[in-house]
Amino acid sequence: RPVVATVIGLAQNPAVSDASPAPAFLNARPCSRYYGQKVATKQPAYDGKHQPYAVCGYTMRQIRSVYGVNRVRSNGRGATIGVVDAFASPTIGADVDTWSRRMGLPGLASGQLVQQILPGIANLPEVSPAGVPVLDPQGWAGEESLDIEAVHGIAPQAKIVYYAALAGFGVNAGVYDVGLEPLIVALAQAVGDGKVDVVSNSWGGANDNPTPGDVQILDMIANQAAAKGITIDFSSGDSGDEVAQSGKRVANFPATSPAVTAVGGTTLKVGKAGNRISESYWGTEKVPLTKGKWDFAHKSYSGGAGGGVSTAYPEPSWQRGIVPTSEATYGGVAPGRVEPDVSMVADSTTGILIGQTQHFADGHDGYGEYRIGGTSVSCPLFSGLVALAVATAHHRLGMITPALYSKARTEAGRARLFYDPVAIPRPGGRSALANVRPDFIATDNPTSKVTYSLRLLSNLSTLHSVRGFDDSTGLGVPKAPALVAALA
Repeated sequence: RPVVATVIGLAQNPAVSDASPAPAFLNARPCSRYYGQKVATKQPAYDGKHQPYAVCGYTMRQIRSVYGVNRVRSNGRGATIGVVDAFASPTIGADVDTWSRRMGLPGLASGQLVQQILPGIANLPEVSPAGVPVLDPQGWAGEESLDIEAVHGIAPQAKIVYYAALAGFGVNAGVYDVGLEPLIVALAQAVGDGKVDVVSNSWGGANDNPTPGDVQILDMIANQAAAKGITIDFSSGDSGDEVAQSGKRVANFPATSPAVTAVGGTTLKVGKAGNRISESYWGTEKVPLTKGKWDFAHKSYSGGAGGGVSTAYPEPSWQRGIVPTSEATYGGVAPGRVEPDVSMVADSTTGILIGQTQHFADGHDGYGEYRIGGTSVSCPLFSGLVALAVATAHHRLGMITPALYSKARTEAGRARLFYDPVAIPRPGGRSALANVRPDFIATDNPTSKVTYSLRLLSNLSTLHSVRGFDDSTGLGVPKAPALVAALA
């Protein structure tokens, strides 16, 4: 008793659960295979012209082509990627193999994917006291599928170790109050085991003033990771600057930690030949279709990549002289750590195509594919690039943020390693970049009614888009061959 602080990981549920997989999600049609393939001529025009239908979800072949991954010699062999999420999918191995085959990628070799999970947390039923969802194991199965497929798509020969937390985060239903702690514990296990070279974390909280305990524990884990040479990557968040959600500008923790790489998100336009047409900050507004017209009076914020300045962490030395002072002190704060550091595709209007076993409306369970976005996409994609650099170097890289900023300190150095996302002009206060997106009212039923909305893209809110570093996309988007070589 005098030396035991707490005991974690004791579950009261049975060791084997027979809960159904996650409810199916299907992409409504029409949607485009590449950006601009299909135009919504039957829907109202916007900005004087009919806009393209949203992409069905980019394939990994398109992602690898745009970012130059195909030109990197390494396939990740010799590197190990850790993925931290909550709960666990019992079908993940078969799902990744099916998805890989359909994406033209090699499947998983024996022992290439290992799940570090507690007994009884795979495929749990939801816990919903009083009808309020508290624990969402099926939902986390989608997150796990996305993260593992994304890292496998970039580094198909790297080993993957999945660390499952016992619960999700940020839920307060009057019965349970689940914070970041279970996920931080899983991250501690990933670092403590010492088996992985890089850890991808597609989670966090819209709170740059976390509890002192969370900060202390996170910092201890990050310091231990740096000492072991382990790189930690975090998603920057999916609510932009948080102004639309909370009314105030907030950067996301733990991505604000100077000891991690904060990965933001972009809107990516991929052409027919797998080429980049353009890339800009991801920030989306949704305009519903009402009586045959786009109803701008009921426009709503629909997500964006997290960014901004931390009030909990001071500006690290390696950001000085690169991050504009106006961004490091935005809102009158003392110079603070600015996120993100880098960015990759995250826009949920395009997203990437992932696959997993789902429960369909007709009652059967089976494999299905759908579009998904968020910085939950960009973070594992970037972690895959780090794994390629580890495999190229034949050793771990550790805390890479100082190196990223050092190599991008000059304009020439930055241009060699990063593509600089451009701001899309906003004439009349409205975005000049837009898509039409159809969605099923019942997402798992292809016979249900389809609704249409206009998605206005590249909205910055209080974030900035300037030449070089900015608080919307960081140093920019990696040019895979150059960045992998530079880090190695």
